[in-house]
Amino acid sequence: MSSRLGLAPRPGPTPRKFMIPAQDSRHRIACLALYRTLLRLAPQVSLPPDLAEGWGSGKNPIAIHIRRAFRRNVADTSVRIVQPALRAGYRMISVLQPAAASTSSDEHHQITSFLRGRLEERQRSLANRPSQEKPKPGTPRPGYLPLLVNVTPAPTPSNPNPRPRYDIPHRPRPQSELGGTGRRKIPRLDMASEIPFLRFSKPQPVVLSRVLGGKVRRRSERAIKVGILREEALPEARLEDQWERAMARLAADEASKRGVGIGPDRNEPLYAHTIQEYGIRELNTILTKERLDLIARAEAMSRLIQEEKALAAEEAIQRAADKRARWEARMLDLHGEAWRDLFPNLKESGRGRDGGDAHPN
Repeated sequence: MSSRLGLAPRPGPTPRKFMIPAQDSRHRIACLALYRTLLRLAPQVSLPPDLAEGWGSGKNPIAIHIRRAFRRNVADTSVRIVQPALRAGYRMISVLQPAAASTSSDEHHQITSFLRGRLEERQRSLANRPSQEKPKPGTPRPGYLPLLVNVTPAPTPSNPNPRPRYDIPHRPRPQSELGGTGRRKIPRLDMASEIPFLRFSKPQPVVLSRVLGGKVRRRSERAIKVGILREEALPEARLEDQWERAMARLAADEASKRGVGIGPDRNEPLYAHTIQEYGIRELNTILTKERLDLIARAEAMSRLIQEEKALAAEEAIQRAADKRARWEARMLDLHGEAWRDLFPNLKESGRGRDGGDAHPN
């Protein structure tokens, strides 16, 4: 009817808005005021020494439990849950104020009894907690077997810089230790910016990614420093040497005019020589030694892959022989001694696609 008369329709009832305490500024202000009031009252309550130091030196146990209670209720959004929590907080103010005023009050006795019970629970929990001693940095874990072992010979007068060499004593593992299907998985040699490593499985472990990233970053930083020294620092050092020589000549000329025989110091090292000797050459030596070490590691890993492939081939032949033996035993049980007459074209050493002997299924 209203649409026929050109009148606007009456607005419907306003939808009810639910109150969300966490989004209400009044609720937030009230909670912060309650929280700060409780924390101000907590240190005013005197406690026995065993309770005052039970949670650590300088830590007030009442303040710890107040913070823990607020942290436990911080995610509550239901009014049905928030209101009882706030009422409990206001009741706690009426308990802390008399306890702070007198140590002989009932409220003080309630607080000390509560804290003493919590302290006993804490001590039992700490006593039953297993020791978690972290290993020192660089200390291998108990039972850890390194993949590569450095077997570089010691330097001798005839060979002061022996070539690095690595060995892998704990691999390849015997078939009895493989587990799973018992089939040997051959690792793959891979490179990460000239850093060789073996890829055993996918996805790549996070620890391996972190170690490789650190090695690549250090090697890249050294190479960048060599470039900076060669392209920027060395030309500037040569200009500085020219300036020093020019100043030395002027000083010698002035000294000769005054009749003093003072010449330039020829034993003073040049700036360019210092950068070349102790900067560029030193970094190049480190990079060269590191590269030889990486080559030795890659050679050891390559030897391991060849050994793994050889063992995998032997184990494949053994699996094929076992499979053939099981099949022959089954044929013997089914058809007796004359079972070979059923397969006149059977080859004794035939191989199928999967490495087994060719025989009817």
